Amino acid sequence: MLQTAQIKAKAIKTKKTTLSSDNVTDKDIIARIKAGDDNAYGDIIRRYNQRMFRVARSIVTDDAAAMDIVQEAHIKAYTKLNEFRGSIQFFSWLATITRNEAFMYLRKYKREVSMTDDVIQLFENTESDHKIISQQNNNKDLPDTTLENAQLQKLIVKHIDKLPEDFRIVFVLRAVEQLSVKETAEILNIKEKTVKTRYFRAKRILRSQIQSYLKVAGMHIYEFGDHHCDVIYSNVMAFINHSK
Repeated sequence: MLQTAQIKAKAIKTKKTTLSSDNVTDKDIIARIKAGDDNAYGDIIRRYNQRMFRVARSIVTDDAAAMDIVQEAHIKAYTKLNEFRGSIQFFSWLATITRNEAFMYLRKYKREVSMTDDVIQLFENTESDHKIISQQNNNKDLPDTTLENAQLQKLIVKHIDKLPEDFRIVFVLRAVEQLSVKETAEILNIKEKTVKTRYFRAKRILRSQIQSYLKVAGMHIYEFGDHHCDVIYSNVMAFINHSK
């Protein structure tokens, strides 16, 4: 797997393209790529980087590793684009590739522990967590301040990261990405009943206070900054241009 730190130094400067308008469909972009316009894949990168990063990050819980995974997923998606038949949503296809790359990373470098039904202890509620939550509860301008509160965002991410891998990815796909039970099941290759069970347990694990902040903050977790997007864009497009 390509390492982000190394790639930054080697990345070829590629002209940045403007994100495709919402009225340009994935099907349109894919058709352009299959017709020989390889640069059109840049629109795919810009359109789905954030969402793919969330999928990867919800599995590996490490920003740098998630970036590498997204990059590898884009390269694999480009090279296998002819295999996409349109039987599922394009993002579901990309998310499945991202999931597979993330699991390959875990098998290669580490193994996270999945939760079993008899695990009871879930989270440790620290004094600092109570303090942050208390301060926010006393703030009458909660919607305005929450969005700007980096400390609160870190608290939210910290609690989501503590979710076991099996529950965390389901929670991110259902609650953050707003995917349906069916779409989530297809991406993770599990039964719809399993999706429902894991999502229910994930929400039960997350304290009600944390859930309320997530709703207020608009689920702004695992954010993918413009700079990181540019790095992946440059690296993937460099690979595509060199592979011609």
